[in-house]
Amino acid sequence: VTKEELASKEELAGFRKHVTSLAALDFLVCLKSDVFVMTHGGNFAKLIIGARRYMGHRQKSIKPDKGLMSKSFGDPYMGWATFVEDVVVTHQTRTGLPEETFPNYDLWENPLTPCMCKA
Repeated sequence: VTKEELASKEELAGFRKHVTSLAALDFLVCLKSDVFVMTHGGNFAKLIIGARRYMGHRQKSIKPDKGLMSKSFGDPYMGWATFVEDVVVTHQTRTGLPEETFPNYDLWENPLTPCMCKA
């Protein structure tokens, strides 16, 4: 779902003059969605996943494994059922749940330290 699907052209007209306002709308749509699928590793997507994690891990966030997915996309003989199975198996552990932090870990993507997760 995008902001264009949720609001009319007239409703969005006032926001079009301000790029930051459009980004804020994108942020809210992604933050409040039932499921968020990260499509690239940019700061915006990391901030969304981090905010969703901080809000209690109740919202599913999927961080696709592009390396493993590229193998599936590159196989012209793979059937749909096999592709779906590969996607499900590959991403079972990539659902935005808490991850242990380590030095130089991206704080935006994982704002919870191990001690906060245990509280």
